[in-house]
Amino acid sequence: MDVIVVGAGPAGSTAAKAVAEKGYSVTVYEKGPLKREKPCGGGVSDRVVKEFGLEHADTFWDRFCQGIFLCSPQNRTVVLVDKAGGKGYLVMREKFDYFLVEKARKAGVKFVENTYAEPFLKDEKIHGIKTKEEVIESDIVIACDGTPSSFARKLGIYSGNDYNQAAAYQYQMKMDNTEIDEKIGDNMEIYFGHQWAPYGYSWIFPKNGTVTVGNGTWLYALKKCKATLKKLLDTFIQEHPVASEKLENAEIMYPQSAMIGFTGVANPLYLDNFMVAGDAAGFVSVPTGEGIYYSMVSGAAAGEVAAEAVQRRDTSRTVLKKYKKRVDEKIGTDMKWGYWLRRLVMDKEKNQEQLIRASLRDEWIYDMTGRLIGGDIGYKQFMINYLLRPDKVFRLLWG
Repeated sequence: MDVIVVGAGPAGSTAAKAVAEKGYSVTVYEKGPLKREKPCGGGVSDRVVKEFGLEHADTFWDRFCQGIFLCSPQNRTVVLVDKAGGKGYLVMREKFDYFLVEKARKAGVKFVENTYAEPFLKDEKIHGIKTKEEVIESDIVIACDGTPSSFARKLGIYSGNDYNQAAAYQYQMKMDNTEIDEKIGDNMEIYFGHQWAPYGYSWIFPKNGTVTVGNGTWLYALKKCKATLKKLLDTFIQEHPVASEKLENAEIMYPQSAMIGFTGVANPLYLDNFMVAGDAAGFVSVPTGEGIYYSMVSGAAAGEVAAEAVQRRDTSRTVLKKYKKRVDEKIGTDMKWGYWLRRLVMDKEKNQEQLIRASLRDEWIYDMTGRLIGGDIGYKQFMINYLLRPDKVFRLLWG
């Protein structure tokens, strides 16, 4: 086999599709069922649709997101609406991920579900995968197996810690669509405040007859505050002055939890015959937690480089290093500037409060904030725009 991909999430399906489209054989191994609900808020930015050939008419989404509702630590609220259109899509991951699986299948990708895989090593290099039943050799393996990546661990490149990993906990809650429309609408909602999620945020994302309600923050923050996300989320649902009224009639169906990896969680991102992509490689937005877009970008880059390497019959790290260069060209500045941007405007409660206050008072800041969170503008460009407007910097930081 030419290429094996481990993990059938957005990164894995996108990587495999890129390989198949170049005419090479590729199989995706997924440890669980292909149709499964994944812990995730379910926000898909509009750039995913634009850059990856999805159509508004496709059936991967539950709601078309019209705006972004922000609630400050002191319960000031603003709804950021794009004058040119919506802010993306609100999806259930089972439906969205399987939609990507089907697109990859049409391109010639083979999928094997309910099969746990681990690296197959020969001469201290990876040459395929091992399952319970067999060894499957391949020229290249692309690991898209989430955080913490079992492949990154076993290959010695996992470098996760309390400062580049976060935890998330959420409920899928049943709620009547009429009540969703009345109380939440088609907006993704983000709530700041250390009382509810220290150094992170809580969210309410409406779907079709369901709302996804969750929270997430850094591992160091949870240890520092000696808190559990479940307890914080239960308190948020019951006691938050704004959210509790919206959710008073919502019923918990089931809980979900996940780890999230950020820049630095795996290093290096490639070895001989191997690449790691998606959130297994830390391609997640530090300020917002957006992961689907970055996973798909990294998956596409890994798949393209894999196909080129197979064509050259050289799958050494010397060739595969193009993967990191290609990803850096596309999203490297977001990964680099994300930490700085978070520290500047989103880490502390006073900064969160000021961000929303400034967005309410200043139309230019309102527009920049919406474009940033909605994924319409890169983080470097966001910072440059502010550097060119020192008056707006002053208003954003100090009012």
